[in-house]
Amino acid sequence: MARRVEQDAVTLYLIERLGNQLFQYGAGLAQARRLGVPLSLNLAYYRHKRPIRKNYAKTFELDAFDHGATIPEDPRFHQHPVLALPAVPTARLWHNAISPRLPSFTPPVFMEQSLDYDCRIDSVEAGTTLIGFFQSLRYIDAVLPELRMRIPRLTAPSPWYVETTERLAAEQGAILLNVRRSDYMLAQNRAIQGVVGRGYYANSLRMARRLGYDGPVYVVSDSIDVAMAELDGLDDLIPLAPPPGTKPLEILLAVSQTDALVMANSTFSWWAGVLGSQENRLVIAPRPWMTAERDTHDLFPTDWMTLGRS
Repeated sequence: MARRVEQDAVTLYLIERLGNQLFQYGAGLAQARRLGVPLSLNLAYYRHKRPIRKNYAKTFELDAFDHGATIPEDPRFHQHPVLALPAVPTARLWHNAISPRLPSFTPPVFMEQSLDYDCRIDSVEAGTTLIGFFQSLRYIDAVLPELRMRIPRLTAPSPWYVETTERLAAEQGAILLNVRRSDYMLAQNRAIQGVVGRGYYANSLRMARRLGYDGPVYVVSDSIDVAMAELDGLDDLIPLAPPPGTKPLEILLAVSQTDALVMANSTFSWWAGVLGSQENRLVIAPRPWMTAERDTHDLFPTDWMTLGRS
C-alpha cells in the first residue's frame, strides 16, 4: 500500500515514547503554525510492526490531551516512510542526499541530520513529512506558550491525577527526584545514554536545601523499588507511585507540579522541567546529558542548573 500525505498539511511521523513524541509534536506544530496549515499525524510506528524493530512496547500517547492535530482515517496515510530511522546514517543519507533528487519516487521527507538543531526545517513546505527526534528548544520556541497551554489540557484526567496534582501544587518547597532505570540499564543504552548515579541526586538535594527548598522530597521512577533502595538514607523520601494503567502524561504533569525538580537524563524529565509554571522553580539537570558526546547548548533553558551526574 503506497504511503499518502495531506498536501495542505505538515505530516509528522511519530516514533518512540512520550518524551520523544512531545519533542516531535512541538517541532511539527511549530512548522504547521509557520505555514498556516494543519498538522497531520502518521501513526504507522504504533500500528504496524516492522521486522527490523524488536520492541513494539510503545504506544501513541498524545491522545491524552487536546493536541489539535488531524489523524487521517485512510490507512494509506499511516504507512512507514522509506528508512524512517533518524538515528541510522543510511537513513539520513537517503533522505538528505538521495531522495530529494527523486521527487516522483516518494512524498517529500525532512529528516534531521543530527541531534543538533537543523535550521533547514524552516524551509519545509506543506506536504512534507517530518522525521526526527527534534530535541532542541529552538524547534519549539515559537509555540512553547501554546504547548504549555495544550499539553496539561487532559482529555480524561484520572482521580489519582487530580488528587496528586492538587496536593503537590499546594505544598511549599517540595522537591521531586526523577530516577530513570529500566531500559537505561541495558548495556547498549548505557553506552549511549548512561545512568545518573546516587551522587548526583545527593548533591542536587543538598543544593535544593541550601537554596531554601525545605518541603517534602518525592521520588518518581520507572523502577520505583530500585530507585528507593539506591537513594535510601538521602532524606525522608516519599515514593510517588501511581496506580497501574496511569497514563504517562499524567505522571509527567504531576512531576511538573513541585517547586524543585531534580531531573533524570531523559526526555520525560525534560518535559516535566519545561512544563512547570511555578515562579522561581528550581530545575537541576545531569551533566553530561548523554554518555555519547552531544552538545546540549540549545537543549536546556538558560535558567536551569546542571550538576555532574555521578
